[in-house]
Amino acid sequence: MYGNILNVTTLNNYINSIFRAEELLHDISVAGEISGFKITKGHAYFTLKDENCQIACNCFNCAKTYIPKDGESVILKGSVDYYSKGGRLNFNVDSITSIGKGLLAYKLELLKVKLAKEGLFDTAYKKAIPPYPTDVCVITSASGAVINDIKKTVRRKNDIINIYVKDVKVQGLDAHKDIIKALEVVDEMNFDVIIIARGGGSAEDLMPFNEEELVRAIFRCKTPIISAVGHESDVTLCDEVADYRSATPTAAAEKIAYDTQELKEHILYCGKRMKSTLLNDIALKAKDLNGKVNSIKSQVKLNYIQNANIINSYIQNLKIQIDKTISKSEGKYTSVLSRLTADNPLGILQKGYWYVSKDGQAVLSAKFLQQGDTVSLKTHDGQLNATITEVEQ
Repeated sequence: MYGNILNVTTLNNYINSIFRAEELLHDISVAGEISGFKITKGHAYFTLKDENCQIACNCFNCAKTYIPKDGESVILKGSVDYYSKGGRLNFNVDSITSIGKGLLAYKLELLKVKLAKEGLFDTAYKKAIPPYPTDVCVITSASGAVINDIKKTVRRKNDIINIYVKDVKVQGLDAHKDIIKALEVVDEMNFDVIIIARGGGSAEDLMPFNEEELVRAIFRCKTPIISAVGHESDVTLCDEVADYRSATPTAAAEKIAYDTQELKEHILYCGKRMKSTLLNDIALKAKDLNGKVNSIKSQVKLNYIQNANIINSYIQNLKIQIDKTISKSEGKYTSVLSRLTADNPLGILQKGYWYVSKDGQAVLSAKFLQQGDTVSLKTHDGQLNATITEVEQ
């Protein structure tokens, strides 16, 4: 019945861990009305409410942000916090923005939150600005002082960057549409970088650079975008979505205007370093090559000696085999010659024997002859004919 019992500390700490782990409750913006605002020892405590609900809020070191009045509509940026010891839910405020000045600021903040959630301001999507651009397009008013400042700043360091100007409206109704059209055109022209620029002005003057359509158009661009709108304190949504934000148009010019003389000197220095490195590499490679050549020579010589010994061994073995074969053949030859000599009729005739033939046929028996027959007698050194005068059987 009483199993799994928690004490208050464990329960509150567990609730607090849940709030800390929930990312959706951190770094969020909440709009509402201030009630019961008071400052104690530099910290502000108040309630934020709307027509249905309310939440307790704390703003520590409130001097760092805007100080509102009761009943004022504001946007609070901060995180939800659960105070374990007191068991209280609070909204810890990092900054307070008044929207009592008008609905415009409120809508702008909501738009910023919306676009941020979609990831349009994420650094992962921001393209790098080329360190040595050649062709740069500036989208601005061709009749304003901004373009002259940019050109003047660039030319102090660099006279090889081609600066193109796309004339647009930078203030007033539908100015953002004019900028979007220009962006769509120049983004297809293979510029190294595009600068969107205008000088300072009031919040209302800079509103075209907070338009959602323009923000999305900048996000879609393939070309790196530098936003140089207003003064350093002016931050627009165009600044947030651009690949690089310059505090002023002059700062944007400084960003792209690399010093050509310094670049030349750097290239020469790199050339010398490369030459020195190359010569060192060649020397090391030559030394290494000589070592390998010598090693190959030694190996070839060793192989030659080893192969020569093998060949000599083969030659000696072959000579022995040839001698054996010749000796064997000579024996056979002597044997055959002896047999041939023994069987040679001339040899027999040399011993005093005669070869007797009659009418070209050998006379092998006396019975084949009779008195009066003519025979031929051959010996080893001649032949004679004779007539048989008597036959004895």
